[in-house]
Amino acid sequence: MKVSPYIFIAFVFLASCDEGPVARPDGFMRIGLPSTESYAPLSEAAPFGLDINAEAKVIVKEVLTEEGTEEAREGEYWLDIVYPTILSTVQLTYKPVHDNMENLVRDAQQLAYKHTVKASGMREQFFAYPEKKVYGLYYELSGASATTTQFYATDSTNHFLRGVLYHYSTPNADSLAPVTAFMQEEILRMISTMNWSRGE
Repeated sequence: MKVSPYIFIAFVFLASCDEGPVARPDGFMRIGLPSTESYAPLSEAAPFGLDINAEAKVIVKEVLTEEGTEEAREGEYWLDIVYPTILSTVQLTYKPVHDNMENLVRDAQQLAYKHTVKASGMREQFFAYPEKKVYGLYYELSGASATTTQFYATDSTNHFLRGVLYHYSTPNADSLAPVTAFMQEEILRMISTMNWSRGE
């Protein structure tokens, strides 16, 4: 049986009238943020105190030796506060002050501004808790920077603490927005509960 070419063309035309595939917008996985119901004082023997989320894990890090020597950097204390469910970590570096306050502040500021190369903006905020002798600067960076939040705190005479937030995932500002906002609140809480009573 011979099929007319006109019938074949008509069949192809009708078949092509079905609704074609529809492009869907990119989506992001749902992020389950840690609870904000429970906080506790840092239990490690650090020379500073602050409150941390009950779901966070604390990892005390080995202090590296001075370059070219076998001696550890005396008085320094390093630890990570890890949020495993959202792949975020706050790295804390404590250094005692020995007539080097200007250098410590300058280094912290330079490390913060180093990330403005990829960031689309930066906001600085001074904080002060005179009753606890806690003073410092808090930085928020926007855009594709490797870190979105940094701070340093000091009592101006003996103690200096620097904190940096890292997300261990692709730095996509839109998908990370809920995590970044959550972690910024966590860091502000750490700052507001900070004290030097352990280092006195």
